[in-house]
Amino acid sequence: MKVVIDRVCQGLEILKTQARGLDRQLRLVDDYSMPNVSEKVVRIIQSYTDYVNRVVWKKY
Repeated sequence: MKVVIDRVCQGLEILKTQARGLDRQLRLVDDYSMPNVSEKVVRIIQSYTDYVNRVVWKKY
């Protein structure tokens, strides 16, 4: 579990150093510019929870 927490923290550190707004260096993906992308991502993650538990973690 510590490895996962460390990786998440590393990702957050990377995000903190990246330029935002007009100074952004990475191109914004058109699909992400929709108003409800976050809601869609949450639904996708939620819909895969049972699948991952069953197939990856063998929780029945």
